Amino acid sequence: MYDDYAISEILFHWQSQNQTRDDLGKGLTYINHQKLGKRILLFIREHSKNQFNNIMGYVFIGEAKFIESEGSKPMNIKWQLNEPIPNYLWKESAKMSVG
Repeated sequence: MYDDYAISEILFHWQSQNQTRDDLGKGLTYINHQKLGKRILLFIREHSKNQFNNIMGYVFIGEAKFIESEGSKPMNIKWQLNEPIPNYLWKESAKMSVG
């Protein structure tokens, strides 16, 4: 549904919900989270469902800080993790860029 993926072991691209703007509400909270004293905690899952069609749970990959964003409705945000993504999740969540 969303364009979420690991860029590297410590950088993560996250896409907000469609209504999130970069100049109001939640969007500004994401951008200014450190000034506001808010912590960003990222959770991911390898797949939405397992081989038995059961919904998979999320795994906590760490606390993150805002680096930059592009766009609005939705916002595309780059987060920097305090700790590297575990290797087994990094390989699964990374996207290759071809160009």
